[in-house]
Amino acid sequence: MREWAARLVAMLHKRSMRDRLDRELALHRDLLAEELAARGSESTPAREMGGASFRDAYDDRAGVPWLEHLWGDLRYGVRAMRRAPTFSLVVILTLALGIGVNTAIFSVVHGVLLKPLPYPSSERLVWLGEAAGEATGISVTWPNFRRWRSENRSFDAIAAFEFGGLTLTGRGDPLSLRGLIATPDYFPLLGMRPLLGRLFVDQDAATIVLNHRFWSGTLGGDARIVGATLSLDGQPYEVVGVAAPVWETRPVDYYLSLGRLSGSVTDRSRHGSIRALGRLKTGVTLAEARADLDTILRHLADADPGPENEHRSYGEILAEHTTGGARASLFTLMGAAGLILLIACANIAGLLLSRGTTRVTEFAVRAAIGAGRGRLVRQLLTEHLLIAAAGGVAGILLASWTLRLLVSMAPQGIPRLTETGLEFPVLLFASVLSLATGLVAGLAPVISGTRMDLSTALKSGARTVSGDAPRQFGRSLLVVGEIALTFLLVFSAGLLLRSLIAAQHAGSGVDAGRILSLELRLPASSYTSDDALGAFYARLAGELRTIRGVTAVSGVRCPPGAGDCGDWFYSIPGRAIPARNEVPIALFNIAEPGYFRTMQVPVRQGREFDATDRAAGPRVAIVNETFARTWWPGESAVGRQIKVGGPYIEGPLFEIVGVVADVKQDGLDSRPAPELYQPFAQKPDGAMAVVIRADGDPEALVPSVRRAVSSIDRNLPIQGLAGLERTFDASLSRRRFSALLLAGFAGLAVILAIVGIYGLLSYWVSVREREIGIRLALGARPLAIVRWTSLQALRLACIGIAFGAVAAWAAARGLEGLLFGIAPHSPATMIGAAVAVTTIAAAATAIPAWRAARVDAASQLRQ
Repeated sequence: MREWAARLVAMLHKRSMRDRLDRELALHRDLLAEELAARGSESTPAREMGGASFRDAYDDRAGVPWLEHLWGDLRYGVRAMRRAPTFSLVVILTLALGIGVNTAIFSVVHGVLLKPLPYPSSERLVWLGEAAGEATGISVTWPNFRRWRSENRSFDAIAAFEFGGLTLTGRGDPLSLRGLIATPDYFPLLGMRPLLGRLFVDQDAATIVLNHRFWSGTLGGDARIVGATLSLDGQPYEVVGVAAPVWETRPVDYYLSLGRLSGSVTDRSRHGSIRALGRLKTGVTLAEARADLDTILRHLADADPGPENEHRSYGEILAEHTTGGARASLFTLMGAAGLILLIACANIAGLLLSRGTTRVTEFAVRAAIGAGRGRLVRQLLTEHLLIAAAGGVAGILLASWTLRLLVSMAPQGIPRLTETGLEFPVLLFASVLSLATGLVAGLAPVISGTRMDLSTALKSGARTVSGDAPRQFGRSLLVVGEIALTFLLVFSAGLLLRSLIAAQHAGSGVDAGRILSLELRLPASSYTSDDALGAFYARLAGELRTIRGVTAVSGVRCPPGAGDCGDWFYSIPGRAIPARNEVPIALFNIAEPGYFRTMQVPVRQGREFDATDRAAGPRVAIVNETFARTWWPGESAVGRQIKVGGPYIEGPLFEIVGVVADVKQDGLDSRPAPELYQPFAQKPDGAMAVVIRADGDPEALVPSVRRAVSSIDRNLPIQGLAGLERTFDASLSRRRFSALLLAGFAGLAVILAIVGIYGLLSYWVSVREREIGIRLALGARPLAIVRWTSLQALRLACIGIAFGAVAAWAAARGLEGLLFGIAPHSPATMIGAAVAVTTIAAAATAIPAWRAARVDAASQLRQ
């Protein structure tokens, strides 16, 4: 260690130590010369002392040779960059573009998908539900959960939870709060601790724990809140604690005890909205845990047989469950960014090859005076890695800006997106990517530049050496690769853009442009009966109809675009009884009389609900066209019956009185599902959406609607109030984000491809200037030269398009999950991409072809 430290010190102070060595050697030479002269001997040994061999031996022992050589290579590389500033700048910017885009996308992928959730042993946390047939993620019944918790052998702990909502009153304007109702063991599973007071215990009743964000924001961070009472839905709740900050999969304002609310439930088929969260024991797989839970369910079915004997468990790792909706889109964008980097690598390799050919004479001279091939390779690699490092730094700066742009463009609902940043793993990724890009892009130039015939290079110069067939073939191959990758990106972007356009024009099934949706949730403590619910909504409808500009008012439980508000099993009496795991499922909705007329949804058969559909009357239903086509294709569904719950669960019979057109419940890019509507009078619900049709801009009615609600119940908060068109537009936000971002990547690929083709043809023209001059001197017309030059680009474009078409056809299947309304193997999109890439090649050919036609024949002949 001391020797290496001394070597390093000697290298850093090499000049002063060489001066000392020279003085000391001079002294020894003089002394030795005097001694030899006194003896009468010749002084030859004295003259030889301190010669070149001695100095070289000293340098080898006094310094770190390989580090000195590296330092020398770096200084030479910097000088080479300064001698060609334009070339260096173009290469660095190209690298920065590829590395910046990939770093930004990887930052999002890392933050959203790869980074562990901020919970203890988050990789072992599992989201649990039940499954039956093709239905997965069904809520867990309370008795099933209790048996899972007490009898399982696969989990360290299991907790149950569900989401709810209460209205806070008595503290200014009424506030609608979002709550999480959970068993006490939910908190340690997520590593939650109390900041003030305590968390729940099993014996808690009428107590509440506040979320830190709600406490510090809405309640002003009042430290005296513990022990205070809050009025929620008109009921008093004692605040026993404030939870410390923790990352949440879904924002909430408070926590309640689930055991107190569900502990008395004993019916194993009574589903609510409970889900379970468990932490796997070390070494236990998810498949083993599900098998364990399934065994418990089978034992329950034997001990307490019922309609759900065929139910089984369902589970997902919590991280995958949380990010599942964004996973496919983000990995697709990461793949597209990788293609951008490959195109950038091909461009850089082509530029370095062209640059290398202008330095052929330099390499030949260096080889002639003793530089070995390894020395030349090391020097070239050092130069390329130096450029790659500069491109990497510029790429990280570009990634920082790009990441902010991505976060601002991205749709809401992507978990942890706003928390992404250039963290250490991202910076490490960018560093490795920069070095790898420098090595990959510089490999071909290094091989080409160090494999040369010395005498030919010295006699013929760069022009002849660089124009040989192997080197030209290498450059052409890079351009073909660029065109193929560009075609793949243009085709993929075309598919997503066409899919976005198809979704935007698919239609929602309603006339959403004039509809304002008012979402309310009436507290059960204030509206204790069905009559009270009906009276409130009837009075509200009357008040809203008096507002100027309102043409129609009605109500629905689940408005269009709101998603799945509830589904259930059903069966058709008289048809073959399906197996337990094949009972069909439909969406169940509730609508008031006049709803379909207000929404302008066509009634295809029968009628819509009216005043005759009373609570005491026969149970009736309206189904959508998809439901009717499924069971009675080409026949009338009116008068048919439906058994709710299917053949294995008790439930009422409904008579179909009407069939209406399909309505998109899950957004514009969804496919209609079978849906059944019940009249509000027969199934009153406190949570309804009042739909208001306006004769102008529906958003202009917002203040009047708010006043109407407050005039009836000033303690009732509004859950949502927005134009329905905005809701449907938001349903396409993720599709729009993916399509536009991929289109942007395709645009970058197009720019890089243009640069690559232009560079290749410009170099090709410069190499063949003499040949072009001779052709012109022999009578060739400029148009023939243009045609000859353009054919070179056309030939490469056709080859690249052919390879790109094969790759696109194979990759299209992977995009199928992101498409709507079009087939992944779309010939029209393929043809459009081919035309676009051919046009790109033609545009890149224009300037080099024009230069070729303007070559001065006389000047070339004189040379």
